[in-house]
Amino acid sequence: MGMRARVGRWLRRIGERLDPVGAAARAEHGVTVLPPGNPKLPAMDSLDEAPAAGLDSTPSVPWQGVRERALSKSLLTLRSEAVYSLGALHAAHLAAAAVFDDRRLAVALAQRSGEAVDDEVLTKLAEAASIWHRDSASLGIALTAIGTAQVPDLTLAEALQVDEEEEAALEAMVEGYQIELQRQILEEAES
Repeated sequence: MGMRARVGRWLRRIGERLDPVGAAARAEHGVTVLPPGNPKLPAMDSLDEAPAAGLDSTPSVPWQGVRERALSKSLLTLRSEAVYSLGALHAAHLAAAAVFDDRRLAVALAQRSGEAVDDEVLTKLAEAASIWHRDSASLGIALTAIGTAQVPDLTLAEALQVDEEEEAALEAMVEGYQIELQRQILEEAES
């Protein structure tokens, strides 16, 4: 099966999860509807169950840090958030790689038909396509790994059944991780 077909089916599944009413209408009119997404992941509409939902099951607000998310969200919710965010990044990389492939093909065809094409243009397009494809493959592997991770629908403290002393140590470890992550992000931004 081709990469474009897999991406197309994957994007259709996401669309059907985002618009279940539209998917039902398409099914009534004889349009092929794919089965629902991964049964290990909760449905999109179950992530935000309204204001009365528990804080551990609602999606994280953007300004929450790693510490707040790691300690207050259900591990299942964290995994779902990671899958959707990483999926969006993966889709963007696949699309960019396809654009660079199309550009490379157009330039190669132009060169073959006798148009003067600078070799540097071909080299830069090949390098860009290679980078986007490489990163897309890495993101796809990460997406698969995260999507198959077995996690309980509990917060970290609940899942580990920690006592007060262990809970304080757990918070300190997560706080240390957040500080290190922020340091790495700042270093990458500066380079």
